[in-house]
Amino acid sequence: MKEDAQLTPLGRLLDDPSPVVRRAVLERLREAGAEGVNWLEARLADQEHSAHAKALLEALRTPESAARAFLRYVATEGAELERACLLLERAADPSLADDSHSAEFDRLAARVKELLAEPLDMHDRCRLLCRVVFGEEGYRGARESMSSPASSLLSRVIASRRGIPISLCLLCLFTARRLGLPLEPVGLPGRFMLGMFTGPETFYVDCFEGGTFRSRAEVQLMLLDNHLPADDAFLGPVTARQTLARCCRNLTSQCEAAGDDGLSRMYQGFAQKLEEPA
Repeated sequence: MKEDAQLTPLGRLLDDPSPVVRRAVLERLREAGAEGVNWLEARLADQEHSAHAKALLEALRTPESAARAFLRYVATEGAELERACLLLERAADPSLADDSHSAEFDRLAARVKELLAEPLDMHDRCRLLCRVVFGEEGYRGARESMSSPASSLLSRVIASRRGIPISLCLLCLFTARRLGLPLEPVGLPGRFMLGMFTGPETFYVDCFEGGTFRSRAEVQLMLLDNHLPADDAFLGPVTARQTLARCCRNLTSQCEAAGDDGLSRMYQGFAQKLEEPA
């Protein structure tokens, strides 16, 4: 008999208020291991039981199960970058709530919508987004803490308003998607940015420099000035897996610098998996 079928009867007990029943359900789910986590995660979509399933998940998750959940999710077809970023951070902090990132993206997008005045083209909409994120909200490059994992993990970036280029770009990217702005991640050597590839002219958003707009020629010159390749291959958008792999590579070195060898090895393993041929 499949494990899911054995767990199905627990669905009738998820909303039972008895502490004795709750402990029994939790113990049964612990015995089921990864299948128990999977089963509970599936219950999150059920409005009647989602709150109870969420509470049990927070008690059930371990770093090991959270790491497995990340790898399982990124292996699925159509895995979304925003969800993957949450699961990536949850591998270090299993208690992270589902809205730990999204609540801030929702709030930022709502503020931009308040300021929108038609007609505005994509260029001006992006400027408005940057005005809110880097002007009103004060997000900045973490120049003095680039080597800290806190500058990569989105919940920590949201709390401190400081991040490295890729984490600031992800925050802007997920907010932009709520606004219908077709920005794309661009994995430039030495400096992650966002790019706008629709419209009459390509431009880039340098989130580490407070949302500075850069032309294609300016980006190429910046790379050459830093003795980095300015090939066309580096100037286009990158995939979700490539973006996640770069996050993991950053976290590998940051955790190593912080003396956390266990987390460093975990993120290195994630990066290797993400970089394997599909």
